[in-house]
Amino acid sequence: MKYLAYIVAGIRNKPGRNLAAAFCFALIAANLFTGQYLIAGEVGSVDQGVNRMGADLLVVPSEYTQLLSGAESDDTMAIVAVLPSIYRFNRDFLSEIGTVQGVAGVSAQLFVRAVNIPELSSSPINVYGIDPKTDFTIQPWLQDPLSDPLGTGEVLIGRDIRGTVRDTISIAGRTYTVVGVLDRTQSEMDHALFLSMDDALVLASAETDVRTGGPLIVSGGVNAGLVRVAPGEDRDVVVSRINRLGSAAGITVIGRHFSLDPISQNLDGLPGILNAISAIVLIAAFPLIALIAAMVAHERRHEIGLLRSMGATRPIVVFLVMAESLFLAALGAIAGIVASLVLLFILDAIGFLNSALQVSFRIPGAAEIVVLAGMAFLVVISMGTLASVYPAYRSSTMNAFDAIRQGGN
Repeated sequence: MKYLAYIVAGIRNKPGRNLAAAFCFALIAANLFTGQYLIAGEVGSVDQGVNRMGADLLVVPSEYTQLLSGAESDDTMAIVAVLPSIYRFNRDFLSEIGTVQGVAGVSAQLFVRAVNIPELSSSPINVYGIDPKTDFTIQPWLQDPLSDPLGTGEVLIGRDIRGTVRDTISIAGRTYTVVGVLDRTQSEMDHALFLSMDDALVLASAETDVRTGGPLIVSGGVNAGLVRVAPGEDRDVVVSRINRLGSAAGITVIGRHFSLDPISQNLDGLPGILNAISAIVLIAAFPLIALIAAMVAHERRHEIGLLRSMGATRPIVVFLVMAESLFLAALGAIAGIVASLVLLFILDAIGFLNSALQVSFRIPGAAEIVVLAGMAFLVVISMGTLASVYPAYRSSTMNAFDAIRQGGN
């Protein structure tokens, strides 16, 4: 017997009923996939936003505070890049800061100078050196993550600098390849480019073309250390520890006036809330799916009786009943996932998701979408399997004569 042909024929004989069953499975799959997709996108957006807020603290020479125009040392909204400055200190001091209790990460930045390159920007371009291995403030702003760390001869450019990935630009007779473009920041970073620290020092040594307007930049000199405070640590306490360490060296600490910890903590609970809602939907939908499976088995008593009279064993009957349910579940799951994915892309294209969620929605990556779709598919298939177990068992225990007689009534 061709089991697949039998299953398809059974589904075609009752198109209305089976379409209704597939529709129920599609709704469940769409609910699961849409919920997980939205939470993945929102969590990704907020995580990206948190990362883009930069450092918790900025360690700089004490003279740097003159650039803040009288602002208090705890008055910065976001610390992403040090302001253009001629004030520097020895990078070795950052290694000591890295050992301070409560410090989760430290990254150095070096301002080389502002250069005028009309073909790239009508405004002066600020040239910076960063440490690609430790940087956590600049690279999160990239439109697309780097496949490899920023290397020699490579550069990241701000949004207002003319150029795209793989373009080459020339600074002081040296050629660099653009490997990344930053999103718009509405700050001086839009007119900045970032080299590896080694490239920045080589460029700074070209005194004829690149002048800092201050002391000669030497190896080991940096303008700032950007510091990330460990989760749960009191920022003020960490600031005090760093200040005690750097007071003799003429180092001061600048912090931002707010903390993102409450946002992160609230965000941690969102997946649990969504999963609870999804579980409630599944629990509520399961009796309906089980009822449909039972109705299908009941309506096919005559066919099952004929199969039993022709020698079909109980395992075969169980297989056929469950296979039909799984076929409908798979069909509904695929339809629900595809329909919801298309709808979500449309809503994102018209900007509805951004306005509805009150966040710059980040579309999950292709791999993440595949995982989410696979999870929704497996859940729906599992529901179809469980819902059909009892009807399949009851069908296999039917007396062939009674099934034929009752099914014909």
